[in-house]
Amino acid sequence: MNDKPPQHIIIDQSPGEIRVAVLELGRLSNIYLEREHQSSLRGALILGKLQAVKKELNAVFLDLGHVVGYLEGIPKSLPAEGGSLLVEVLSEPRGNKGARVTDKFMVAGILVDINPNESGYAISRAIKSKGKRAAIRELLYDLVPKDIGAFVKSTALNSDMQGLEEELKELLSSWERIQSEIKLGGQPKMIKPSPKLVKLTSGYDENTIIEKGKNGLLFDKFNIDVQISNALEPIIKIKGGIVLIFEEMEALTAIDIDLASFKTAQSHPRELAETLAKEIFWQIRLRKLSGVILIDYPRAKSLREREHFFEKLKKIASRDESNITIHGWTRTGLLEVTKKRLEPSLREIFISKNSSQKPLVEISALEALRKLITNSLGIAEPQLVCARELKTAFMGPLRRALDEVNGQLGVSVDFQVDPNLSHEEFYIHAKKRKKNEKQ
Repeated sequence: MNDKPPQHIIIDQSPGEIRVAVLELGRLSNIYLEREHQSSLRGALILGKLQAVKKELNAVFLDLGHVVGYLEGIPKSLPAEGGSLLVEVLSEPRGNKGARVTDKFMVAGILVDINPNESGYAISRAIKSKGKRAAIRELLYDLVPKDIGAFVKSTALNSDMQGLEEELKELLSSWERIQSEIKLGGQPKMIKPSPKLVKLTSGYDENTIIEKGKNGLLFDKFNIDVQISNALEPIIKIKGGIVLIFEEMEALTAIDIDLASFKTAQSHPRELAETLAKEIFWQIRLRKLSGVILIDYPRAKSLREREHFFEKLKKIASRDESNITIHGWTRTGLLEVTKKRLEPSLREIFISKNSSQKPLVEISALEALRKLITNSLGIAEPQLVCARELKTAFMGPLRRALDEVNGQLGVSVDFQVDPNLSHEEFYIHAKKRKKNEKQ
């Protein structure tokens, strides 16, 4: 039985950006962004050019065009240096590290995935009806070639057979087009771009609530921006005065637990362990932490209390799709957790590298665009007063988004640079006319 609470998905479409927030019982559990001026590679299929095989690293390096990709493990069947290899991007490049890729990709749909690398069919165990399972098997047998695999997902539970058949045919046609592109050569080249966020929010079960809005209004309604800000704080307080301290470093993340203000820690150790396990898992997922994560669990009178925390965290992780692995206790008494890096952390997405807490310039600029639309009603000539960095962003990478705002307002926004403002500060008012300026 799935005891996970129903999800509430908020899709916000604003100039230059699409934001998707996932809520569980009103609380933010995940956030996804798609920015118009940033091209995402994650999930894309790319015909890479083989650069080198490093046996000592058990890795293959590929030219993906603008970035280098690395494949962990050396496939048995590998082209010669300079040859082509079709791969899927698993994670974006980071610093001097290239994009992580795999040659064992799937052509993904909402209801079904097809696997060109393996044969055989599988149906999600969530689909329990014998009649429906038999109908699905018959459909797969009729449509899917014997050398291609297929997996019908739990999202097909409430779908009719016609919808499943249409998607399956489209995926098979997509794979045929991909094969035609491969035959044309010309690597490295993009074969199939990264999937769009809005497409990925389809196909949820009947208990999922999906709401679509514009210009941040739904994010304001559900307090999502405030919840994001809280998740960016290194120190948070939870139930009963428990304090969690997150220290994100290049090589690892340390999580410290402070119980100084928690009065019932000794009298209710089991309750404490469960509370901490749930909250720490939630924070790891929401903050998009990855790599090595070390948790400094408070000293307990009995090892059973510590082990209860370990088992509870392990159980929560096993029910989730976050790829979190709970390893065990180190010699120094820290709990070691690892999570594969598939995307940047929340801090990398929102916070400037040159500051501990200041947002990226583009974050402030996109927020200003949303406010221009919602706060400029009734203003004949809106003027945005901001720092020079913000204006530079509007004249450069966010120019297209600014043009969209101008189109919606029916007038071009005027800018005034105030050297006393930081890039996270701005305000909107009516442009003041000079005395000799005609109406």
